[in-house]
Amino acid sequence: MPRVPLWILLVLASPAVHAAECRFDDAHARFAALVASEGLPGGGMLVGTTQGVLAERYLGSYTPQTVIALASASKLASAVRIAQVIERGEAGLDTPVSTYLPAFTGEKGTMTLRRMFSHTAGYGGDESAPVLGDDTITLAEAVQRIACCRPFEAGYTMGGQFAYGGISMHVAGRVAEVVGGGDWEQRWRSEVGTPLGITTIDWQGLGPTANYRISGSGQSSLPDYGRLLHMLANRGRGDGVRVLKPASVRLIVEDQVGDRPIAYAPNNAVAPIRYGLGNWIAPGPQGEPTFSHSLGAFGFFPWFDTSRGLYGAFMIRGGAGINDQAFPVYLQMVADITARFDAGGCTPITPTDEVFVETFDAG
Repeated sequence: MPRVPLWILLVLASPAVHAAECRFDDAHARFAALVASEGLPGGGMLVGTTQGVLAERYLGSYTPQTVIALASASKLASAVRIAQVIERGEAGLDTPVSTYLPAFTGEKGTMTLRRMFSHTAGYGGDESAPVLGDDTITLAEAVQRIACCRPFEAGYTMGGQFAYGGISMHVAGRVAEVVGGGDWEQRWRSEVGTPLGITTIDWQGLGPTANYRISGSGQSSLPDYGRLLHMLANRGRGDGVRVLKPASVRLIVEDQVGDRPIAYAPNNAVAPIRYGLGNWIAPGPQGEPTFSHSLGAFGFFPWFDTSRGLYGAFMIRGGAGINDQAFPVYLQMVADITARFDAGGCTPITPTDEVFVETFDAG
């Protein structure tokens, strides 16, 4: 018997009738100490649930209008668009890339969107590859160079291992352009950003370019990335519109690594390595994904908890590698926030008028 979608409509009362907001002071104190110890100009912390924003606080020169480079936090934002073209039937999750980009031949032509967006396609350890950062060419030209002239890493095979990197995501972004009706950045804005009321997210965070670095050149303000996270925590619906079906959100947070050997992972990756599409995941006791994040090298840390409908983002812009210092602090902050949230009584400071929550089994 097919499982029936569960719909819950929550109509929220005016914030004036609620008891008190959650300030998450313990988490904020840890965050302030991190910003001070690293000598950063500022920072921002946002926490929300499917029912609205619970806390939004800024330090130093940072404000809601501050836009910073996301680095690898771009991967999760990009995964939303990849999941969208799959959901719409414009491209297949497991269809060989040669179907869309005939220049990819041989074993490279067997790469799939599933493998390209989970670091299991045959590339990896390649974030410094010149083709990713060449701002004199377009994404299409960059991917043509990859097709003609960049083999898999030595000893790697398609689907044979996990190796963190950016080349395969670059190729996936070009697939989205070909099947989805045009320029990556323009289509992300029209199909994801505009429906969610997002105005600052683009792929110009490392400088002006048409060679959009799918895996790492995004930029955003804190509230705008929060809108994206709210949509994911709310099973694909945000700002009154559906961007993804619940099943597509479920796909984003499904582990794609399994028992594959780990050929390359960042120093701060937590074992055992579990990765979905564009995000690190932490499965719960029954194997269901719960906590997901997409930590960026400059310190931007978006996360969401599908079991609680909880999400957050911690925003700093430090030097490359600051995430090694920030990540342990961030995990403690998430633990503080989760404990406070589970204690109850958290009230949105900016509630959503209507929240539709569906199970992942809904189509």
